[in-house]
Amino acid sequence: MSKSFEKMASQAASTKRNPLTTSGKRGAPTTNLASIKILPLMPLDPEIAERLNIQLPTEALQTFVDGTLDILEGDFLTVSAKDYRIRSVGDWPWTTDGFKALILEEDKGA
Repeated sequence: MSKSFEKMASQAASTKRNPLTTSGKRGAPTTNLASIKILPLMPLDPEIAERLNIQLPTEALQTFVDGTLDILEGDFLTVSAKDYRIRSVGDWPWTTDGFKALILEEDKGA
């Protein structure tokens, strides 16, 4: 990871993942990664939100993480005790270090 990314990745976070379904039932998400560093959460560009068909009642956010982390679409990113569903994970190879871009949804209720 580059020194500049380390400086910018100032937000602490963790991830949760849904366990496998057993007998047709799925348990609560459990911690997958603890104590990771992310770039501060930012509003998602409206054009990207439209392309991904993200509509109300969600608020779409984005962040970037180290590209080597085990993060999948459908996981949850926990920041400041708040869970965000990870809608999309994409490689962001604009440097040799490699990053992942995460698109997040915050459920605002119906």
